[in-house]
Formats: sequence, C-alpha cells, structure tokens
Amino acid sequence: MKPIIGIVGIDEVKNDKNIICIFENYRKAIIKYGGTPILILPPKLIDYHDFKPKDTGKLTKDDKEIIINQLNLCNGIIIPGGSRRFEHHNFICDYCNKKRIPILGICMGMQTMCNYDNNNQNVNINNIFHNSKKNYKHLVTIEKNSKLFDILKEEKILVNSFHDYKVENSGSYKVAATCNDVIEAVEKKEDPFNIGVQWHPEKNYDKDLNSNKIFTEFIRCAKSYYHE
Repeated sequence: MKPIIGIVGIDEVKNDKNIICIFENYRKAIIKYGGTPILILPPKLIDYHDFKPKDTGKLTKDDKEIIINQLNLCNGIIIPGGSRRFEHHNFICDYCNKKRIPILGICMGMQTMCNYDNNNQNVNINNIFHNSKKNYKHLVTIEKNSKLFDILKEEKILVNSFHDYKVENSGSYKVAATCNDVIEAVEKKEDPFNIGVQWHPEKNYDKDLNSNKIFTEFIRCAKSYYHE
C-alpha cells in the first residue's frame, strides 16, 4: 500500500479569503515517489492569517487531540516552508519525534525542527545569497558522517535558496550540512528518517537527482513505518 504522507498546511490569503493550503509541488512530489498526500490542518477555531503566532493561545487538550488524530493517519509528515510558525508546528514536530514518525522539514520546517523544544531564535540574514528564485544558487557541504550523506553520496551539492532567516543552532538535532555560517540541513541519524533541509527539494522534485534521492528515501521509510 502507498504510505500516507501528511503535509502541514500553511496560512495564506486568496481573493481576500483566508485559506489553509499546500503548494502543488509538495503534493506532486509525494505522488511521484509513491505516497498518498493528505493535508494536516490546525485545530483552533480562528482565521490563522489574522493572528500573530504568539496571540493564538496555548494548545488545549482538545486541540492536541485534533492534531494527534490527523497524525495517526500518517506514515510520514512534511513540515513545509512558510513564513510563520505556530505552536501546532512545534507540537507536530515533538509528536513525530516521540513516535519516530518519518519527518521531512523544508525551509521553515527545518527551522521548526531546530527550535521546537527550546528557546532558540531565528536570525534575519538579509543576504541575497540566500534569497533567490534560481533553481541552483549555492553549494552546501554535507557532513560525511550523516544520514544525509548516506542518502546523497555527495559531499557538496548545489541547491536553491529562498529563505530570509537562519537558525542560531540546531537544537536537539545534529547539523548535517552547512553553507558558510548557515545551517543547511539537520537530522537525527538514529531515526529511520528525521531530516530537515533549508533548501526546497520539492521545487526541483522532477528534474534534480538529489531531490529525487531525498524523496525516494523519505517515502521508502514511510512505507516501513507502522503505528504502535
């Protein structure tokens, strides 16, 4: 059976209406590499786009149950890129870590992984080197003693770059790749698949070999995952 991959929705505005959505490339990448995508929705009865993350209030027991019921349908989770991180992002990351659900964090998703269990802050880098619409913008260096290196079999790869912020440190994760002083990938090597990347492999999912390798391994691990 195809593994079910939950993609955490992001808040957007379309035609003056608040929506929770995912971008098409996430959906298409999951389908291409053998998964079934579903949308993971936030739990509160608010229009998220109208609130700052700090003003949404703590997750209640019922809020957490709504999230858990969704996560328990899934064999893998993607926390995608975005511009705002809410408490439910941290809860999702924490739950996936505790249950060892395969998780792929992308851009803001990687930053969530680094920050979910601590008080780390993201730093605005104000650097066009890390904010470009090009398919390939800069090199990242992969740590040889990492699961990411085991997957990619490369010490240096070219990546795209869309982010305005970097993480101060990797929190409870190990650094798996860097570009100068910017952390570009993190992981927990002891888990089947628990990797965050600062670039966007979904942007080039159909024509980039390294993106192919990342999604292929993520889906393979999701197929092997089962709930206790």
